[in-house]
Formats: sequence, C-alpha cells, structure tokens
Amino acid sequence: MRRSLEHAVWDSKSTIRDMLLLPLLVLSFLFRFGTAARRWLYLRGVLNAYTPSCPCISVGNLTVGGTGKTPMVIHLCTLLKGKKIAVVARGYASGGSGIRIVSDGRSVLMGPDVCGDEPYLIASTVPGTIVAVGEKKSDVVRFVEQHYHPEVIVLDDGFSHLRVARDIDLVLIDGDKGFGNGHLLPAGPLREPPAALRFADVIGIKGREDTTIETLLRRHVGTTGTFHFTYRVRAVKSLDSDQPVPAEQLRNKTIVALAGIAFPDSFFKLLGSLGIQPAHCVAKTDHHTYGEHELASLTRRYAPDAVIITAKDAVKMKGLRRDSAVAWLYVDIAVEEDSGVLSGLLRSKGLLP
Repeated sequence: MRRSLEHAVWDSKSTIRDMLLLPLLVLSFLFRFGTAARRWLYLRGVLNAYTPSCPCISVGNLTVGGTGKTPMVIHLCTLLKGKKIAVVARGYASGGSGIRIVSDGRSVLMGPDVCGDEPYLIASTVPGTIVAVGEKKSDVVRFVEQHYHPEVIVLDDGFSHLRVARDIDLVLIDGDKGFGNGHLLPAGPLREPPAALRFADVIGIKGREDTTIETLLRRHVGTTGTFHFTYRVRAVKSLDSDQPVPAEQLRNKTIVALAGIAFPDSFFKLLGSLGIQPAHCVAKTDHHTYGEHELASLTRRYAPDAVIITAKDAVKMKGLRRDSAVAWLYVDIAVEEDSGVLSGLLRSKGLLP
C-alpha cells in the first residue's frame, strides 16, 4: 500500500520527527496565529459573517483528510428527509468555476469533472437534495437562497469557513488518528488547534469508544456533546449495472483494491471485514482523476478477476472503458445514538419532530 509521506509524518508525535519538522514548525506557529486571529475577529464582529435565512448546519473537521464528512452530510440529508435541503460545498479538484448547481432537487445537472466527486456523490445518493458548489461558499449560499428557498442548508467542510454563520457546528474526528502529531499545517494535520473545538456544538467521533481520544476531548472541550459513528457496508455493486455482487463471489479471487481517497487504509480494512482479501492494494491521491490507461495498466500488471473501488472513485469511472470487472463499495455510516446527542440537538433546533 502506498501512503503519502506527509500522512506518515503527521500520524503521531515524536521528538525525532519534531526535530526534522523544525523549519515547518515555524510556519505552523504563524498559521496558528493567523487562524486564531481570524476566528477572534469574527467572534468580536470585526469581520461579519453572512447569516442564512434558514437553519444552517456545518459539517467540518479539525484536520485535513477524510473523517467521514461526505457520508455524514448524506446521513443528515436522510435524517431530515421531507425538508427542502440544500448542500453547499467547495467542489475540490473540479474543472468548473463560479457557482454551479449540481442538482436542482429534481435531477443531477453535471458530472463530477465539473463539480467535484463528493458533491456529485451527494447529489446522486440523496435524490431531491439541492447541491451547489463554488469557490466562495457565502456567495453560493446567497444564490441558493434566492433561487431555491431551502428550509435547511448543510455546509460541507464548514468548520473553518467563518464567512457563513451556522446554527449547528458539527465537527468530526477520526478516533484512531485523533490530532495526529498535534501540529498545525504545514508541520501537522491540524487546521486549527484542538482548543477550537470548544466552538463546536457537537462532535462526532469516527470509530468505537476509545479512552485516549475521549481523554483528549475532555481536556479541550469539556462538556460539548459527543457521539460515535462507524462506516457500514451496504453492498458491493457492479459499476456497470449498479446491481449487488455477493461478497462470496469475490472471496478467494484475484482482487485489486483501488482507492483515491485521503486515508485508503480504512477502505482496504472494510474489504477485509467482508472476507475479501485483495491480492493488491493500490492507493492514489485524494480526488484522483482516473484515465482509461490506468485501468488497462492494472489489468495488464495483475490480471485480476475484479477491481474494487470506493464510491467516490466510482462516480468518476462510470464512463471509462475497462477490460476487467469493476465493482464499488456502497458504504454509509451508522450513528451510535444511545445518548441521542445528535438527534437531540437537531430536535432542539426544530429540525426533527
């Protein structure tokens, strides 16, 4: 499995690594000062945030990389089914520009190459949801309000995007990786220091309960409500037909697992939980754009019975010519709601009955 060097360095803290990162730690200090100053200016009203005319839920994280934001946005849209929902996103790694309406709530209007893989995945997974992208989320929110009059706005990747006020700040944390080496960009994975979590209304922790991350959170956020969630495999589906492929048919076969996401290890582990042991695991960079030659190269090199990819990769591979069978893993999230923290917060804001 190929892992990026920066993720390997960011994963955990050590004195030797900190010495190697010393030049970057100076930049991290400046980044910390800048982010703290910016948040302070918004809190004091020196910089003004746009307040939407309807309830706004921000789904964000404290670290770069995957913590389950897209599945959580889809989960919220499903929970709030029956309301007119608009999802506003940045549209990372897309070829388009300006404000783009990915879905008007009736049909998907563009492909992932124009809007980005994650907005397209949201639009195609949750029919009836308005999905819009653009470089300035505050402008996108205004546009969506003016033309579509949503009842709820979900701001994708919004915790550090302070130009839009929100009614609920939901922040996600990977329970295994936590805060990594504890440093801010570029020496570490943090966008803001952990103390910024005190501005969150609720924190979702990916993974089962773990005393290490719980202790860290208590130190930084005190009584802020938390809940746990995990990835749940719904099916393995054929890329050609979207029909389920029984996992039994993929066991004891020559399988190549291919993932273009921030942390591909979690995808490879999910396959293992199904009893599918890939002969080869290939990791690409997050938001990777695939060409037909890549699939053909994999077929020539490994002669697999099948290639299994992530849902985010599947939306970009639909139209590609391929020699071997390709399947994708349909995954959503299961929220452990014994305490009712998330649903209780939504209910308190009048978003659930």
